[in-house]
Amino acid sequence: MRSMSKKTKLDAKGFTIVELLVATVVFAVLLLIISIAVIQFSRVYYKGVTENNTQDTARSIMDSIAQAIQFNGGTVSDSPTPTFGVSQAFCVGNQQYSYVLGRQLVDGGPHASLVRDLAGCTSSSAPSLTDPSGKELLSPSMRLVKLSVKNVAGTDLYNINVKVVYGDDDILNNPNSANAACKSIQNGAHFCAVTDLTTTVTKRVE
Repeated sequence: MRSMSKKTKLDAKGFTIVELLVATVVFAVLLLIISIAVIQFSRVYYKGVTENNTQDTARSIMDSIAQAIQFNGGTVSDSPTPTFGVSQAFCVGNQQYSYVLGRQLVDGGPHASLVRDLAGCTSSSAPSLTDPSGKELLSPSMRLVKLSVKNVAGTDLYNINVKVVYGDDDILNNPNSANAACKSIQNGAHFCAVTDLTTTVTKRVE
């Protein structure tokens, strides 16, 4: 009985230090691979969210202008020659669209684009980005780099062009120009998006 007991004790070996080290290395490698996959997935997810929000904002601005042209009636003034960093405005009936091209909207900062009701609005009406009754058209971290409304050769047709950029200056090429674009970088690319939309609408109500 004693000899069998000793044999049993000798056979019941645990892990050696080498085996534990190998297992730890394998576990660490697997954990690293999983962590990298999760990070990449998160970047792709947030990139999609950023692009979707930017596109929705650009489309919302375009739809607002298009519906105003089609159904609000009144005079539609062409948008002024694009000038970055200064307040500009144009009118669609009694609605005025005021904006500063290239100004990024930040929490607690000044408005970057505002639509407001303004009776008797004309092309000479001064732009306003401080009217408390106005509605901001952008979301935080976004900026307008294009906003154009042009009549087509004296017809009832109007071309509308809206370009919205999401992102800070350090991840953008030419952030304060109509050619603004995301830099080709790995880190931070999911915090940048550009949407450029164009449409033509017909004025239906005089």
